[in-house]
Amino acid sequence: MAVPLARLAALALALGAGAGSAEAAELLPRGVFRWEGEGLSGLSGLWVAPGGGSLLAVSDRGLMLSARIERDGDGRIRAVATDWQAQMLDNSGREVAEFTADAEALAVAPDGTAYVGFESYTRITALKPPDMTPTTLHHWERFRALWGNEGIEGLALGADGRLLAVLEGQSDGVRQTFVQENGDWVEGPSLPAHPDWALSDAAFGPDGWLYLLERRHAWIAGFATRLSRVMLDADGAGPPEVLLKTGFGELDNMEGMSLWRDGEGHVFVTLVSDDNFLPVQNTILAEFELRE
Repeated sequence: MAVPLARLAALALALGAGAGSAEAAELLPRGVFRWEGEGLSGLSGLWVAPGGGSLLAVSDRGLMLSARIERDGDGRIRAVATDWQAQMLDNSGREVAEFTADAEALAVAPDGTAYVGFESYTRITALKPPDMTPTTLHHWERFRALWGNEGIEGLALGADGRLLAVLEGQSDGVRQTFVQENGDWVEGPSLPAHPDWALSDAAFGPDGWLYLLERRHAWIAGFATRLSRVMLDADGAGPPEVLLKTGFGELDNMEGMSLWRDGEGHVFVTLVSDDNFLPVQNTILAEFELRE
């Protein structure tokens, strides 16, 4: 469903409300933590609570888990302990599996509602963890044209409480989005995209910028990671500001991203990797401090 340009401009302004000025920023590495334990495979969506003391994550096989984060005196991750994990449910109350299980994106509202975006059977649902019963947010066939492996990869919760769903792929340097409006999902602002980079997550930061996590893959060398941000305004999305770009194999298959503030107001970025259920890959948490 196409949206008139005037409405796209209004959507961009609403979603990006409160964005700061377009000044250069930098990411300072704060450490990489190898996370091991039962169920810690295929993680593709991440949310870290304000203060950095806990997280939620979802996996490609429909698992949601909650964990506590222990940090040292400098705020770096020292340990992560899972509190609970559960298989998400479909609209009929059955555990998701195979075609219905591919959770790829996660956003959490201030009231604790967790929004999950899925590929394969492409859809967006709302949950109240630890209850895994979903609330449907659209007709079951709304995203049928996207069923498959390159659907919704990022869910970003806007300043006005609406969700921006971002697709994995791109066409002619543009990445498509959808946004909630009047009970439907309509075409959102187009985002700039590079043909070499596929989206793996998207999130609004506390500063109002839209952050985009992307990846590249080389069969021998592994994965490269890029993190950029764009400002949404009346003209849509501005030019991307690249904050991080790694070489192949420097991190892993970074799939989930969360931005959060500590008790002193500093902004941090936490990334989680998807090990693809392969022993040659790892589940890691990589953290950075965002400095303006």
